[in-house]
Amino acid sequence: MLDFLFSHKRSPIAIDIGADSIKMLQMHRVGGVVGVCACGRWRFPQSAPSEPAQRREMIVSAVREMLCNGGFRGRRVATVLRCDELGIKNVRLPHMPEKELIEAVRWEARERFGFEVGADQLAYINAGEIRAGGEIRDEIVLLAVSPETLQGHLDLLDELKLAPEHVDAEPVALFRTFERFLRRRVDEQAVTVLVDMGLLATRVIVARGRQIVFIKSIDIGGKNFNEAVSKRLNLSVEEARDLRLRSMFETSAPAGTPESEPDAAPTDRAESVSYAIRDAIRSEAEALGREIGLCLRYCSVTFRGLRPDRITLVGGEAYDQAARELLSENLQMECRLGQPLKNVDVSGADLGSDRRGMLSEWAVCTGLALRYVDVANDTQEGDHGEHRLSA
Repeated sequence: MLDFLFSHKRSPIAIDIGADSIKMLQMHRVGGVVGVCACGRWRFPQSAPSEPAQRREMIVSAVREMLCNGGFRGRRVATVLRCDELGIKNVRLPHMPEKELIEAVRWEARERFGFEVGADQLAYINAGEIRAGGEIRDEIVLLAVSPETLQGHLDLLDELKLAPEHVDAEPVALFRTFERFLRRRVDEQAVTVLVDMGLLATRVIVARGRQIVFIKSIDIGGKNFNEAVSKRLNLSVEEARDLRLRSMFETSAPAGTPESEPDAAPTDRAESVSYAIRDAIRSEAEALGREIGLCLRYCSVTFRGLRPDRITLVGGEAYDQAARELLSENLQMECRLGQPLKNVDVSGADLGSDRRGMLSEWAVCTGLALRYVDVANDTQEGDHGEHRLSA
């Protein structure tokens, strides 16, 4: 949402500060090959304080350590504002010239958000024409950040002595990761549904072709699953989280590894644990499925004929096979695990996982980095229909 754009040879460092971990990624382009040249990941301990000042101290310490030890070069960074840090509203406006639309968007933002919205705090996505009653209107997605949130974000970077090149909105960065595969003419009307399953919430992004048309944050995430397992199996929340993580690792082995071979059958105990977890999270997964279904129904009614044939799941919680299967059953649709670093050379970096794996938790960070190095997409302002109202 915020740009200080200069011409540089090396890509900035992408920093994604999430609810459960901090991920940092730097890419380069050698000829026609995009690769990861540096990376780092730090996970918040289960006992991490929720008090903002203490959490900020942990973030500063962790980022400094990764900058020193992760092989990163330079101080230029691209960062992201999470959905819970943004105000997101849908409005419908009459079709009008862009100059008039910008003024209308500013007026709507002042009316709809509970904070003063400056030019550098606001972006909008024109999702396209819709029919509202007997009128043709434009569906507009407003994205805004409060002055306090933005200043706190910039102060954090200043404390780290980092230079912000770009501050992105989380949904836009996430879609950029997969938008690069939508290059054919046949993809112009393709419907993409991305579901980012995080610890505290799940984000839903719907796009038609290379155009984002819908964004929604749902307050159901891995924390709900952990609590459900804790209650059902009489474990502490920490024990339930560890049990789910072990189960995810056992059931999400990448193709080509010994764990994925047909004769490497799971033990009876592993199967028993898997079934117990599935039963425990069923109610929460079905609730999440209903919410996602409402999102898809809204899109099919608003943008007539907009119906996906599959859903791509990303984020750390997307590795939960039981959750994927329950969502697929509930939505009557294939829910597949996304691979954000597909076609990116990761041989020179330690991403904390088997390099043949899906690396789905890196989706947002990848989108931040790809803004600068994607061969097929020398990204410009206004991509995905996003417009920034620069001062």
